[in-house]
Amino acid sequence: MTSTDNPGNTQPTRPRGGRPRSVESRRAIIQSAMNILQTEGYAALNIEAIAARAGVSKQTIYRWWASAAFIVLEALLADMPAQETIAPDTGALKSDLLELVRPTVRALPQRRGPVFQALIAEAQADARFAEALRNSLMAAHRELVHAVVARAKLRGEVVFDADEDLAADLIFGPILFRLLNGHAPLDEAFAFNLVDVTVAAMRHVEIGARRAVEAAE
Repeated sequence: MTSTDNPGNTQPTRPRGGRPRSVESRRAIIQSAMNILQTEGYAALNIEAIAARAGVSKQTIYRWWASAAFIVLEALLADMPAQETIAPDTGALKSDLLELVRPTVRALPQRRGPVFQALIAEAQADARFAEALRNSLMAAHRELVHAVVARAKLRGEVVFDADEDLAADLIFGPILFRLLNGHAPLDEAFAFNLVDVTVAAMRHVEIGARRAVEAAE
């Protein structure tokens, strides 16, 4: 855990009643948290250190966030590059998926990797943070795969009952496993192989669905 949780704060990014949120203090807190993260690592990130660097009280931070992890999550969401919020549309399933996977695989071995590792570890210890991570950052990336597969359905590349959630699992499951386990590199070769396997799996689903229809006739 990165800090002592505040049990009464279940919506850390939403201000409580009373005094309006200070934009300046909020910005200082987020900048301080990310500065500690980048210079000292996630292990050094806690509410006390953030408060000291931002020049605010711990109570000010707890008014808006339940733990340091929530601050980092909000910063990551606000800093998502534009290309990571719009599903690519190259005209083909394989190239669309490559446009999603390659930037992700390139970014994770750098500074993003340790941050994601820490946030995933935090989610195992904090159910509230796990839900927030799942419903925000993770959901945003999964929705991109959903959009790519939906377009592939319209183009006839996969059947209309192809499972979009399964496609997202096929993409992000191996990426996260390599990130957390560290048994093999996250590199370009992996990105291409992962997309090839995913596309082949989606087409196998199409073949299976066609065979089921033929068997029923």
